[in-house]
Amino acid sequence: MQLDRGDIVLVDFNPAKGGEMGKLRPAIILSDSDDNEILDTVIVIPLSSYIEENAMPYRYLISKRDKLLKDSDACVYEVRALSKTRVKDKLSRLDDTELDDIQNSLCQIIKQ
Repeated sequence: MQLDRGDIVLVDFNPAKGGEMGKLRPAIILSDSDDNEILDTVIVIPLSSYIEENAMPYRYLISKRDKLLKDSDACVYEVRALSKTRVKDKLSRLDDTELDDIQNSLCQIIKQ
């Protein structure tokens, strides 16, 4: 399966350790599409159906669409690299504005 930056995919985050997010859940592919073709890992931001109001830059609301069946928060502070073998299905895609907003949120968190 081709994985492109901005895709919303279904990912198996188990086993989780400590306070990490686990379960089978949607996530946003953040890594560059060209890198995704050659590397065995992708960088993702997991989504949660638990919505927290006014939680920017740590969380960003993504509205339901296509096979993403619920409104979800992108948990920007949970960004991580994982094996592409954990990616199970493609659900949808972000638009460019949403992707830029999430990238800016991540930059705020890491103080860039």
